[in-house]
Amino acid sequence: MSATPRLLLVSLMVGTFLVLTTGCATYTSKISKLKPQLAAGAYDEALATVEEETGGKDVMLTHLERGLILHYAGRFAESNVAFADAERTAEELYDGSLTEGAISLITNDQQISYRARPFEMAMVPYFRALNYLELGLRDDAMVEARKTSLLLSKYIDATIAGIEKGDTDDLERTKNDPFMLYFSGMLYDWDGELNDAFIAYRNAATAYQDLRRLTSVQIPPTLAYDLERVSGRLGFEPELAHLRSVCPDVFSAAGAIAPPNSVDGGGDVVLLLEVGYVPARSEVKINVPIFEGEAYDDNAYWAWQLTARAGDTRALVSGYKVKYWLSVAIPEMRPVPTAIRRVRLRTPAGSPVAGVRAHNPSATARITFEAEYGMILFKTILRGLTKYLAAGAAEQQDQLLGLVANLFNVVTETADTRSWLTLPDHVQLLRARLPAGVHDLTVELLDGSGRQIGTVVIPQVTVRTGDWTFLNHRVFEN
Repeated sequence: MSATPRLLLVSLMVGTFLVLTTGCATYTSKISKLKPQLAAGAYDEALATVEEETGGKDVMLTHLERGLILHYAGRFAESNVAFADAERTAEELYDGSLTEGAISLITNDQQISYRARPFEMAMVPYFRALNYLELGLRDDAMVEARKTSLLLSKYIDATIAGIEKGDTDDLERTKNDPFMLYFSGMLYDWDGELNDAFIAYRNAATAYQDLRRLTSVQIPPTLAYDLERVSGRLGFEPELAHLRSVCPDVFSAAGAIAPPNSVDGGGDVVLLLEVGYVPARSEVKINVPIFEGEAYDDNAYWAWQLTARAGDTRALVSGYKVKYWLSVAIPEMRPVPTAIRRVRLRTPAGSPVAGVRAHNPSATARITFEAEYGMILFKTILRGLTKYLAAGAAEQQDQLLGLVANLFNVVTETADTRSWLTLPDHVQLLRARLPAGVHDLTVELLDGSGRQIGTVVIPQVTVRTGDWTFLNHRVFEN
């Protein structure tokens, strides 16, 4: 190749490399200042961070992060607009894109538009329902309650369909989210739709019985009382007896508390206290050996062989001559420790009410990641292999081109660490019957040993006789 075309080609590759690598910083690092801003209550600054650091291929995350920040800022109507945008975008993105997939094979997975995970999509109608409750729009809140399980099941099915190899049994089991079912049941109960309430309570009971260990959740003691009360009013004693036999843990959980309706003339308060953050994804580099004389006609088959080799490479290389160490970047998920392990609500009269960890997004995030990990690793190695072969072909034509191609491969090798980072680690459910009136609610925050490490005061909560009051509050931790 003559010098001028050669120089032109190198310049073009370098220019392309510079354009593509402007977004190669991991998503987690790009919005690292978001959590301190939320902890400080600086919601406008947090919104500005989202606007500056997301968009483009991260547009789904723009909508999700904006929706949640606006919710906690008390801008409930705006929050629902952002969440509606998220639902619409999810519908569009799950159709997939062959063009994006092809580009990711020569750059990185951040060139693919982010598709929210199923557990993330299930939280959208939850927050939208809370927004509508704050706006006094009961019917709209009920619409969201009906969506949660359908949305979760739909996106779990779509996720499993994209996993060619791997154990998806645990992910399949999480299609029936017990907390979302119980939350829906309480909304139906409040609205007087007792048949729908009983169905939701029943499904919540079977889901808690099945998933409490897998997802590290606690069964709300009030669920058994709700089943007994509603089934009694509907004449569903045989159905209740059956539930007692198949969900023994649900009914034994109720034994330690008084019924929530033990205060005459009061109203039910349901407080959902959201604590901490879901685990963030970080980047880790791994090296996979390519052996001398190794080559396959089918790159996908070769990539599967290398994927199987990505475990204990020290044992695998014994007796083989390594031609090349393929270095790739993959995401890993580490828990974000939260000091708050238990909560307790002080009541105007009587004993404090203990909260239960009724929902655990961190656990469902882990289950989803583990189900997808094999495909993530395969696609990452396939991308690395494609780059390696392309660099080798370039080097055969021209040594400088090979050098530039290798540099391109190194710099564009970035793991996809995107996720909805501001979701809570877990949700504590506190349920109490309080006297009618206006109350300042005080919640004690406890560590794992039961030591009080803080308090949260929720002022001016109105309780009406015979009515339900739904509240949520977030405890941010840096």
